[in-house]
Amino acid sequence: MAGQSNDEAGWERIYAFGPYRLIPSRQRLLHGNLPVRLGGRAFELLCLLVQRSGTLVDKKDLMAAAWPDTFVHDSNLKVNMHNLRRSLGDTQMPPTYIATIAGRGYRFVAPVQVGDRPMGEDEAAPGDVEPRSFPAAREMVGRDTEVAAILADLRAHRHVSVVGAGGIGKTTVALAAAHAFEADCPDGLCFVDLATIDDPLLLPSALVAALGLRGNPGDLLAAAVEHLRGRRMLVLLDSCEHVLPAATLFAGRLAAAGGAALLLATSREPLRLADEHVVWLDALAVPPPGMPLTAATALGFSAIDLFVRRAAEWSGYQLVDGDCAAIARVCRALDGVPLAIELVAAKVDQHPVGTLPAMLNEHLGFRNRQAGTAPLRHETLMETIDWSYRLLSRDEAAVHRLVSVFADAFEQDDAVAIAAAAPLAPVAVAVALGGLVAKSLLAAQVDGPALRYRLLDSTRRHAARRRREEGGDVRALPAHAERLLAIFEHAEEEWHWRDTAEWTRLYRRRLPDLRAALAWAFGEGGDAALGIRLTVAAIPLWFEASLMSEAQAAVERALDRAASVPCDDLLEAKLAGFRAWSMIYTRTLLPGIEAAWRDAIALAQRAGSEGHSLRAQVGLCFFLIQTGRMAEAAAYAEMFVGAPDAAGAITPEIERMRAWARAFGGELAESRAVLDRLAATYDRPDGRSRMAGIQVDRFIGIRCYLPFVAWLGGDADTAAAAADAAVSAAGSLGHIVSESNALGLAALPVALWTGDEAALDRYTALLRANLEREPIALWAPVARFFAAALADLRGSDATAAMREAIDGLLEARFTMRIGMHLGLLADALARHGRLEEAIATIADAHRYNAAQGERWCHAETQRIDAAILERAGQTAAAETLRRAALADARAIGALAFELRVATDLAAQRVDSGRFAEAVTLLAPVRRRFGEGLATRDLVAAAALLRRAEAGKTRSA
Repeated sequence: MAGQSNDEAGWERIYAFGPYRLIPSRQRLLHGNLPVRLGGRAFELLCLLVQRSGTLVDKKDLMAAAWPDTFVHDSNLKVNMHNLRRSLGDTQMPPTYIATIAGRGYRFVAPVQVGDRPMGEDEAAPGDVEPRSFPAAREMVGRDTEVAAILADLRAHRHVSVVGAGGIGKTTVALAAAHAFEADCPDGLCFVDLATIDDPLLLPSALVAALGLRGNPGDLLAAAVEHLRGRRMLVLLDSCEHVLPAATLFAGRLAAAGGAALLLATSREPLRLADEHVVWLDALAVPPPGMPLTAATALGFSAIDLFVRRAAEWSGYQLVDGDCAAIARVCRALDGVPLAIELVAAKVDQHPVGTLPAMLNEHLGFRNRQAGTAPLRHETLMETIDWSYRLLSRDEAAVHRLVSVFADAFEQDDAVAIAAAAPLAPVAVAVALGGLVAKSLLAAQVDGPALRYRLLDSTRRHAARRRREEGGDVRALPAHAERLLAIFEHAEEEWHWRDTAEWTRLYRRRLPDLRAALAWAFGEGGDAALGIRLTVAAIPLWFEASLMSEAQAAVERALDRAASVPCDDLLEAKLAGFRAWSMIYTRTLLPGIEAAWRDAIALAQRAGSEGHSLRAQVGLCFFLIQTGRMAEAAAYAEMFVGAPDAAGAITPEIERMRAWARAFGGELAESRAVLDRLAATYDRPDGRSRMAGIQVDRFIGIRCYLPFVAWLGGDADTAAAAADAAVSAAGSLGHIVSESNALGLAALPVALWTGDEAALDRYTALLRANLEREPIALWAPVARFFAAALADLRGSDATAAMREAIDGLLEARFTMRIGMHLGLLADALARHGRLEEAIATIADAHRYNAAQGERWCHAETQRIDAAILERAGQTAAAETLRRAALADARAIGALAFELRVATDLAAQRVDSGRFAEAVTLLAPVRRRFGEGLATRDLVAAAALLRRAEAGKTRSA
């Protein structure tokens, strides 16, 4: 049906109505030029209705179009029509687009213009606009005054709380206010759904995830507050009441930190902080008893207006004068609580409006309320939910109880899997879900091709209580954990081939249920063995979402339990490998990390997994290099080159790591050959980080190491291009960890060595921005050092900042290249006339280079030392040291350093009038460069050579 088009002559048909254009041949609905996301079944329904606009379309025809050759219950049609109307914004009465013809079907009532156009004309692609992480505003009835009060408070204060009973509409009102306030927040809006967590300790994880913070900060709450302190952003903290202490702690810290960020909280009780401004949300307006009502006057009361809108959505109900008194009695009985009103309004298609007051009195006993007693609105809501529950069919009630195990949204297949333990057949589950949505006990939302369901907080808690009372936990909780295990084991397979961003979006929304399943599995009466399997399967998600602190805690818990329950050796090896990788990103490279890697290697070998053993060996090599143990890392990597690796999955990483370690030891030619070969083989990023396995994309990882070796060998342009390619590829893939690695290991050093101030400025800013989003502590002092080095390059005395950054690296035991950093500091100190400090600092550089086996920069350290000696008047000693440095640079093939030493030697000769010697020293070295002619060193060498040649000519 949707594919029909006038394509015989290359044309396609377009249906236009209101601001929308429907293009069936492309499965596309556009609002203006922006795509509207519709599920496949909703799209088929819309196509049939639009193509038959103005005529009644029978329910059977609609179901046949959307569910060909499949039996479905009427309720499924109602659910999809309900979501279709919401997608079109068609929630008013009378309807703008789709009218319900009670008991018969639906009619498309808007004018439709039909036209044809050539196929292939450009349109916005359906995937061009990603759904916003902040929820869309919901239809709101009768709350304009409250929204205005919230906006006024937000403009005057930093913390506003919307407080009211359950079901009173706090989230709806807060969302409306947030959207209205968005223009005042240049850094955006952030929604934190606390209804998905039951443990207050999980609030910091939920907060940093919502903010998009990644990495492994030691204090998640502090990281979130620091991130917000410099931003004008509104954080909507929704459903605080069941994690109130944690919400209060965050609100207090945010207030104490100052800054421009604002907090809008919803809760059943205030957070009780000094700077909190509370907007109390009361019931919707209801008419007083005995007031004469007509259809026109009744709709002036927001409670009746809401009732009529919801009844119309589900059954096409239209208000008549004769029903006004009955609806008013219902709304008064329900204390004007919106959710309770919606639940009762959903009964209109089954029960005449006039019977509803008596039914409420019979089932809820509202007659017993004494005159003058204040309404207990939350109790009213729970009693209404309980009444609605008692009216469910047996299958609907069973499904309602079972799906309450889900902490967040779920799909039909999830419900089928859980209900199999009941047991309920898949078709029965599908029919029950449709019935629950039709009765407003379950919310349904289209998400691409899927329909996702969610219980509102009050209904979920009621259903969970019923489930526990009836002994359903025995079946439901294990079934829920098994379902999550199946999902994440499938995700682990998909992770190897699916686009990273798409994969992360698809599975990140499962985090609340993952947490709940793990809490049950490792709790009393749970299944620890299942929890261990689930923890392992979830590792890729934690890595891609960069929830490192949460992941570390989960893995430690799983490893602890693995000692007391039967556990597959390979599972334990995977857990140990993850623990070691994650420890690398902590603030300090503690000796315990080496032990963690060796444990991971031993476990993998015990499991007989050569692949996981080699991965752990790569990790150990990386740690050894980070901590300055270059020779040990090279020797260790050498042991495993050529080790069995049938799939070739790890060999390139072993080769890359060995080449890098050997380059630090001065074996530049051999390292360059290996890295060039690997770069030619892996010449483009693959779009998947494979973080849980090998930590970074190969294209990026190789180009983190190649620039270092290429620059030393005299290929400055190659080095800069490779470094920039690594940064760009990581950025385009959204891999912040990889991008930070590329910046710290390659781009920043190369930019400094080549004297490219613009690149150094750009890369430093990018690394700092990354650290705000993903606070990997080890890179923080690196960012500070290069920022200070740039300031020094531009003429400022930044030696104090350089020293502070080096101290940070030493404190973290991140001593790789520490000799280079100390050498740069010593050079800066000497240029600023602080020779005693420079002499002590260059001595430290020599000691670190020798202790760590970093021969690669020995010549440069000697050159800087010689310059310091010359400033101190020790000319002969400086000459000797420069000659030694020149020989050392030539011995290892460090052409870049050879040029620097030769330039210093030539400059000394030019200054003393020995022009021919200067040319003899410098010209042969300068001629060996085939690129990088615009870099600082080569520009300086060329200028000096011209001076020397001119002086030689004059002297001849």
